[in-house]
Amino acid sequence: MTMVDDSGKIWIRGTTRPEHGVRVGKLYFATGKEDSEIIECRVDEKYLWVDLHNKKKQCRTARRFALDLPTKTFGALFSGFDNTQHADIRVSTYYDDGVEEFIAEEETYRSRNIGGMESELFWQMAGWD
Repeated sequence: MTMVDDSGKIWIRGTTRPEHGVRVGKLYFATGKEDSEIIECRVDEKYLWVDLHNKKKQCRTARRFALDLPTKTFGALFSGFDNTQHADIRVSTYYDDGVEEFIAEEETYRSRNIGGMESELFWQMAGWD
C-alpha cells in the first residue's frame, strides 16, 4: 500500500463547513475526519483505506472507498493542500453509496485492544478482502 498524494480541507457545496479530504492522483475523497480524530490513509490498486481514531471517545472507524466510485458531489479545495492547486472539484464522500464502514466502540474497543492496534490489523478486522 502507498500513501495519499495530498490532504487538506474541501468545501462541499451545500454544507456549512469544510470537510477533511485527500487526493489520490486526480481523485478526491471526503474522509469524514473530525478535528479530534487521528487519521491514517493508505491506497492500493482498488481502494482508499481510511482509519479514523478517537482515543478520547474510545471509537475507531474504518472506511474503504473504491477508487472507481462515481464522484457525484461538487466541492472546492479550501485549505491545507500543499501539493495541489486550488480548484473546483468533484469528490467522493464518506456518506456516498458504496463506501464501506466498520465501527468499533465502547466494550469492543476496550476488550479487543483496538486502541493499540495497527491500521492494517484494524482494516483486516473489518473483514474486507
